[in-house]
Amino acid sequence: MNKRSLLSTLILLLLVTLACGTTTNVQPTVTLDRSMVETMVAATVQVLEAPTDMPPEEPGGESAEPAPTEIAPTPEPTQEQPASASVCLAQHPGAQIPPQPMGFGANINTLAIVFYDSVGNVLGNIQTAGMTWLDPNQIHIGGPLSQGIASIPLVYYSLENGGMLKRSENGIANQLVLSPNLVTLTGGEGSSIIAYSTNDSDQAAGGWVSYLYAGDLETINGALPMLTRSEGDGFVIYPLAVHSQGGVDQGVWYTLSMWGIGNINFAPYNGLYYLNFSDGSVSEYLAFSDRLAGFSPDQTKVAFTPGAGGQPGGPGNNLTLRDLITCLETVIPFNPQTNLGGGFLSFSPDNQYFAWLEASGPSNMEAQMRLRVANINGTFLVDSDFAGLSGLAGGEIPIYIKPVGWLANHLLLLEIGVPSLASPLIVVWAPDPNQPLSPALGANQSAPLADGVFAGFLYP
Repeated sequence: MNKRSLLSTLILLLLVTLACGTTTNVQPTVTLDRSMVETMVAATVQVLEAPTDMPPEEPGGESAEPAPTEIAPTPEPTQEQPASASVCLAQHPGAQIPPQPMGFGANINTLAIVFYDSVGNVLGNIQTAGMTWLDPNQIHIGGPLSQGIASIPLVYYSLENGGMLKRSENGIANQLVLSPNLVTLTGGEGSSIIAYSTNDSDQAAGGWVSYLYAGDLETINGALPMLTRSEGDGFVIYPLAVHSQGGVDQGVWYTLSMWGIGNINFAPYNGLYYLNFSDGSVSEYLAFSDRLAGFSPDQTKVAFTPGAGGQPGGPGNNLTLRDLITCLETVIPFNPQTNLGGGFLSFSPDNQYFAWLEASGPSNMEAQMRLRVANINGTFLVDSDFAGLSGLAGGEIPIYIKPVGWLANHLLLLEIGVPSLASPLIVVWAPDPNQPLSPALGANQSAPLADGVFAGFLYP
């Protein structure tokens, strides 16, 4: 079977297993040239087995040369253990069950967001006149697919008029709210509820002050800040997720991020907090001294590096996963090579898998990254530097790999940069050999879905 036939077979199988309904056909405005990357479809990546599966060395026998990317075996994650009692004092507002993604948005420029279904078919696009950066932390897809691509309100940041959030739908983009010095933007999945923060100069308050805003797209213009922070330590409010019930926003989860820091591999997200809109109270779920590495879609799990807060680029020695309701923890030791920290951890929707990056090297500017994937049972599925993952990018060693989220419970979506392509690739990958992309093709399969930078998930 040739590569193109193989790609067609895979896409057909994906349609059967992933499609969750039909949508109105829209004439594609952007098409993907897969000619340079079709070898991904049958690629089997290098998967480093857990050290516990390795046979013991015979006494006096000759040892094989160690793999160049491994210094010593990596310990398996520990079983869940209770955390200290202090972290359980705050009452959790309840799990936020997100809908399953139906697709995603991406593009190679800032002129529009192109929407794809879960197997890479183009559904349509929304124009984004004036968009400054194609950055998923400054874009919110504010409506469900069921209302039609053209009618989905898309919110994004623009430097026009000193900085504003714009709203684009039905072919028209207008100012939503003035927002100089935007820090980040988030919102409910497929929902018109948003939260964003700014960092503004306020001389009366003694310098830079961070503000958090939240509300519905119809009422956010003119809304007063929900929270103000003026400690003057360089850390600003960074909203992570909106908590809502019945379409009504109840609160916002946020962390604190150092403003204007550079030359680091993992952003200094310190602590985890929840702002309750009903009474204005703030609950701490992760101390400022801990560095946040990931937050689950259902808002019940957090990943962090203990004691690494306030140390941009600080190494730490493990990632800890904490259940915010039961307070049980799982400790994941860093790979023995890792000396520059880890982060960008992404939980699957069912919290059964998590993928993250770790860094090693003489300095942050010379860091070598590795991708790791494990499951909730404490088994490593993947532990490899980028050279061992060339099968994800048509045989080329990736310049970078970013786990942007999970398209389904066992399907990881990656943004990958390769030397031969001017724009990144969006690739779907099944890292668990027991949950293949296609049973007909075997384990560890991947497939390219789109060109460009990931902009966010599309929900039903």
